[in-house]
Amino acid sequence: MMRRQQLTEAQITALLDPPTDQRELVRHYTLTAADLAAIRRCRGDHNRLGYALMLCYLRYPGRPLKARERPPRTLLSYIADQIDALPGSIEDYLAAERNRQRHVAELQDRLGLRPFGTRPAADLADWLLPHAIENDRLAHLAGLVVEECRRRRIIVPSPGALERLCVQARYQARGEVQRRLTDGLSADQRRRLDALTQHRAETNQSWLAWLRQMPEAAKPSAMLGLIERLDHVRVVGLDPARGHRVHHARLAQLVREADRTTVQHVAGYERQRRHATLVAVALDLAASLTDQAINLFDRLIGTMFRKADERHARAFQADGRAINEKVRLYARVGAALIAARHNKQDAFDAITAVIPWDCFLASVEEAEALARSEEFDAYQMLAEHYAGIRRWAPTFLDAFVFQGVPAAAALMRAIDMLRDMNRRAVLTLPKSAPISFVRERWARHVLRGGGIDRRYYELCVLSELRNRLRAGDVWVVGSRRYRAFEERLISRETLKELERDGTLPIAVDADFERFIAARRALLNEQLAASDIKARGGLLPDVMLDKGVLKITPIEKSTPPEAEAVAARLYAMLPRIRITDLLSEVAQWTLFTDCFTHLRTGETAADPRILMASLLADGLNLGLTRMAEACSIASLSQLAWTADWHIRDETYALALRRLINQQQREPLAAVFGGGSASSSDGQFFRAGGFGREASSINAHYGDEPGVKFYTHLSDLIRAVPHQGDRGDRQRSRARARWAALPPERGLGPPSPHRWRRRFRPCLRPLLFARVSVRAADPGSEEPASLHIRQGGGLSVARTANRRAHQHSARPRPLAGNPAGCRLDP
Repeated sequence: MMRRQQLTEAQITALLDPPTDQRELVRHYTLTAADLAAIRRCRGDHNRLGYALMLCYLRYPGRPLKARERPPRTLLSYIADQIDALPGSIEDYLAAERNRQRHVAELQDRLGLRPFGTRPAADLADWLLPHAIENDRLAHLAGLVVEECRRRRIIVPSPGALERLCVQARYQARGEVQRRLTDGLSADQRRRLDALTQHRAETNQSWLAWLRQMPEAAKPSAMLGLIERLDHVRVVGLDPARGHRVHHARLAQLVREADRTTVQHVAGYERQRRHATLVAVALDLAASLTDQAINLFDRLIGTMFRKADERHARAFQADGRAINEKVRLYARVGAALIAARHNKQDAFDAITAVIPWDCFLASVEEAEALARSEEFDAYQMLAEHYAGIRRWAPTFLDAFVFQGVPAAAALMRAIDMLRDMNRRAVLTLPKSAPISFVRERWARHVLRGGGIDRRYYELCVLSELRNRLRAGDVWVVGSRRYRAFEERLISRETLKELERDGTLPIAVDADFERFIAARRALLNEQLAASDIKARGGLLPDVMLDKGVLKITPIEKSTPPEAEAVAARLYAMLPRIRITDLLSEVAQWTLFTDCFTHLRTGETAADPRILMASLLADGLNLGLTRMAEACSIASLSQLAWTADWHIRDETYALALRRLINQQQREPLAAVFGGGSASSSDGQFFRAGGFGREASSINAHYGDEPGVKFYTHLSDLIRAVPHQGDRGDRQRSRARARWAALPPERGLGPPSPHRWRRRFRPCLRPLLFARVSVRAADPGSEEPASLHIRQGGGLSVARTANRRAHQHSARPRPLAGNPAGCRLDP
């Protein structure tokens, strides 16, 4: 039976083959005087060249030149030039196996290298285990092993031995991760964890599936539903610090695996793996539910203010006609009074000449009824929303622990006081209630009549809590998004250890006083130089006129003739199918190897199915329509590939490979050296309206969408970044579903199923390099992805990439529907 290969040929080549780039050749293979003296002792050009190559191979990549292995032509020429030998003489050396073996033994002794045996393998396995606990990708582990072998002066093992070492380390790391997560669990906690996989009473839905269905609507019932789910998770009794026992990336991987696996299969795991997976899921659910509840709290308070503003505006608009009539009437009365004074007539006669006195008195009463308060403040309408806020606010304040900076101490005391009053059912606020956080606009409503209005006080506390959460002055215990800033930093113990070892990974002075003094001096120096140039008119395209800075507008620099030539060149390029372009880019860069299986780390068995899934994601087409349009894969195959091979980190790895390829292109150097960049954000609109979920953006209004931030370097490489997290959470499920065509038997997907953050990043996949070769219909090259004509490719309408997950048919666990093995 053929052994299953874990590392791809491209990965093995990158790790164990010598480089061919000229700069790398100079760096690794420049021979010293001692090297040349040892080489000259060999007789014959073929022995000298073979000895030199063996020396270079053992130094880097750290293995001997194998029998009948032909070195790269660039390396061979570079070494031959240094020793004045003919490159062709290597053929005679490769035919003499005895000389090769003798040189290997001699150079091992000279360089102090040890063979890769049982003892070094055991030492490397022990060293590799902590790294595998953090990241168990085989390519990553293999790279670490190769680097450590070079550092320890151990000959790099063969691909098979290297792969076995990494696979064993990964297996041990997963067992260690499971042990750390489950160590110390009581029998009651294990029982409660197992209960998550069981069905709820009188339903066919498991508790775990129910917990994952987080309400999103901006309604009190949604807040109560989130807190109910959070309480159910907390009943398990897991300490959030348990998640710190392993690297957060490993914890996230366990959660992703469980997310793509049915609850029934999770329940069938062996005991330790099942409990470790459920611990990871429970910890992640607790943080996700907390974040969702805080996000919903923000939207509910925003909804309250928006409705108050709208109600205030509608009330004023409804009285607009009457107010206009009164204004016009009093304008005429005022004009009559001015004329009466000018003509020295009686003022009352002037008024009665415009309007009868009785009608004038009635109009004054009507004006008093129409008049608003002097503040003309929409906050007057907030009291009408107090009853709705009370439906969820006591439960919300009681469910979470808030902490803050010293400046928010008064607000924290107010929250604690309200929480205690709610528990004891006390209605009247104490006279000692903290009010220092009450802003001026709130003070006129909160502090009235010498006392404190309970309704406005509670609304003010919630509003101020929302503002402080947004500013980061207040954080929530157990939250991922609203956690304390200190939790995002390394611990003080780690900092002291790094400072003691001198390995602090920062590129500036670690002492703040010295750093800020140096930056201040540099800033003053640059400002003084700019001031001198400005006074002398030496700043390019900038002038300082009477204290006003004037910048010359940028003019169009491209002549019309160049644009005409560019248009002619573009017209000469043949049209190419996007599928062919994607296939060619995959052949050049092997970016498809980056989309590895979530658990096993294997590459996709059929790259064409993978690229079809990528196109369905990037073109906003959806897997259902892609399955209908192409003939190479069914919906089940596309869905399985998308679930287990396409995720955020694989997109990031593929983009990194494409960007590196772009940087190596000679044309990229024409635009710059990679030291300058331009950053910008893009807003991708989605269908539907965000008003229903209170997703109101001050800049984009109530139209939902996602913001992505990218930077473009002067090497013409676009580097996508993740979109705004809040916008993603508010829009990626609800808003996008509003734009989807209806499909039989399918409902809106739950929010945690969406993975849309990197969809716009498919563009670099398609434009890493442009082919000008026309596709040859008669070519015998392997067919790439062919879209059937009449397949109904429509970019305007979208289909859900994960719609199959919500069908009545059970979703496959991790086995390829095409007949491949099941996930171990």
